[in-house]
Amino acid sequence: MRKARLKKGISQMKLYKATGLDRTFISDLERGIQAPSIRTVFRAARGIGIEPESLIEKTKNSRFFVFPED
Repeated sequence: MRKARLKKGISQMKLYKATGLDRTFISDLERGIQAPSIRTVFRAARGIGIEPESLIEKTKNSRFFVFPED
């Protein structure tokens, strides 16, 4: 999310104003401290100006995203 936001030149404060998501929550999402709901993914994507699927795909392919062991 951070890479997409910065690529568009959007600050956390601008994203907050566009989405209503608290700036500290946005920071927590970007650092992987919070896990967003589907609704939050859609709100963030709209605020950044990208498709929600893009955020999900980038997360899925991240080396930091791991599924729990079965």
